[in-house]
Amino acid sequence: MTNLAEILGLEDDHPANKEQDTFNALKLRITTLNVRSWEQKLQWSEVSRWLQNFDGKTGRSPDTEQLHALFLLSQFMYFGSREVRVLLKSLYKEMILVPFIQRARTSLGGTRDVNKIEPELKRQLSCTRILGIGSPAESGTHLLYFFRQENLLSKDQFLSAAEIIKAERDQDGQFERTIRYPDVTDYFFIDDVCGSGDTAKKFSENVLEEISFMAHPRKLNFHYYCMFATQDGINTIRKETIFGDNAAAIYELDDTFESLSATSRFLKNNPNDIDPDAVKDIALQYGDLLWPGLPGGYDDNQLILGFGHNTPDNTLPIFWGHPEHGATIPWNQAFQRHWKIGY
Repeated sequence: MTNLAEILGLEDDHPANKEQDTFNALKLRITTLNVRSWEQKLQWSEVSRWLQNFDGKTGRSPDTEQLHALFLLSQFMYFGSREVRVLLKSLYKEMILVPFIQRARTSLGGTRDVNKIEPELKRQLSCTRILGIGSPAESGTHLLYFFRQENLLSKDQFLSAAEIIKAERDQDGQFERTIRYPDVTDYFFIDDVCGSGDTAKKFSENVLEEISFMAHPRKLNFHYYCMFATQDGINTIRKETIFGDNAAAIYELDDTFESLSATSRFLKNNPNDIDPDAVKDIALQYGDLLWPGLPGGYDDNQLILGFGHNTPDNTLPIFWGHPEHGATIPWNQAFQRHWKIGY
């Protein structure tokens, strides 16, 4: 008997064939991203090992879990050293240099004379220092090397938070703590990503508020600038820290960047055989095994974002989970996360 489906060309509509087509299309996208954008950090052999993590624990077939995990991986936003350098150059120009040019012009009565603006700008910038947010173990400090290179800055403009204060013995032999550089008016703290705002908030409470008190009545300006920030995180810094309105990001991520939310930009226009509810369920069930209680990442930010130097803990744990980080099951990482010392 003649196979009607074959004559009509409908055999390719079999669900198994459709899923395989989707899998192959996602594989092509990921291998292309790996070459062009991911600095070849994730070869297909490593992707395959990562996919083997999804072995049916949600009650779905491993093939279904792996297809949906692969779809989520294909949406991952990776920023390598080249992109980070460009972002740091933009950060310096837009958030430090341009405002200080305006400040120099204002101090000179609004002049547009470059010959007058340039020396005043240089003078004002000499009264600034650039730091990484948090301790030397954190990624904000790591970025300073790139930041200095890309913006052709003197190493004298950089210091660690510990160097803001100096301790000297007074005439009675007692240690007296004072501001090390009394002429410095502005301290700029640089970060890669602000998720919850907790790091900047703790740093403000534990370090900067005391420094501000010591400098009184002289006012010090503290600035927090990062490459990426969630809107909730940057608003927390503006409202609850000493940085106040001197906090901003090159890119503010709204709630559409919460990868598993109802408004997620990553779960729109997906292939027909990708079920958004399945994506969410798979990511959260495995995420809870990898970071119990925080399956959506720190503060449930649900990011799918990473850098060549690190993967934030605000990113879904299915990408970076590891037994050393509290995972309750063996796990092959897709992207590596370096934890803070003493985390």
